[in-house]
Amino acid sequence: MSLNIFGIDFHIYGLTLGFAILAAFQGSSRLAAKRGVDKKIVESLFWWVVIGGILGARIYHVIDKWQEIYILDPQSVLYLWNGGLGIWGAILGGIASLLVYWQVKLKRRIDILTLMDIVLFGVPLGQAIGRWGNFFNNELMGKNGEPLFFYESSLDLILFVSLVWLSKKKVRPGVIAGAYLLGYGLIRLSLEQLRPENIIWKVGGIPAASLVSVLAVICGTFLIWRRRS
Repeated sequence: MSLNIFGIDFHIYGLTLGFAILAAFQGSSRLAAKRGVDKKIVESLFWWVVIGGILGARIYHVIDKWQEIYILDPQSVLYLWNGGLGIWGAILGGIASLLVYWQVKLKRRIDILTLMDIVLFGVPLGQAIGRWGNFFNNELMGKNGEPLFFYESSLDLILFVSLVWLSKKKVRPGVIAGAYLLGYGLIRLSLEQLRPENIIWKVGGIPAASLVSVLAVICGTFLIWRRRS
């Protein structure tokens, strides 16, 4: 679906993704200000995370759908406006980019857990908005027609509100990142059961998203436990 403004086509999926990224940045910037991290560092870091996240999301999706779609039309790998971004790929790609930025650009000057808190804090707000891109692309419906995009958008928003509440408490660096990983891992595990079998990427008979979700829950729980007050 697209909008034509002054003769120019704007893909609504892309516009939604842009708004989602902007919202995530604004959310993360507020936490960065509370943590005393320079705004210029946050802006620079966020570009790295966005690029890494988009690459990771696309790679995750292409691996999933290679035999079904992309082996027949490899050029369509570049058609991001048609949808096809795996959220776990985005998260993993974003975290990988964060680690590279921390090592190469920051030379480890700032605590890595503080940076993870800042980046992941705004992510569920971005996800809550970004899932509406699936609606405009007519994607992400359940096996019985359930609006999974709406379910996840609502749960992501609840997760963001929970992180805002947590950020007002005296918690150590890493707790917010852990809470995000735990919370979103549980969200995906619960919704994965409603997805149609034909769109689920499986590894050894187990949904890949479920495997990553379990890993996220474990990592999130460990972070919270290790960094508890």
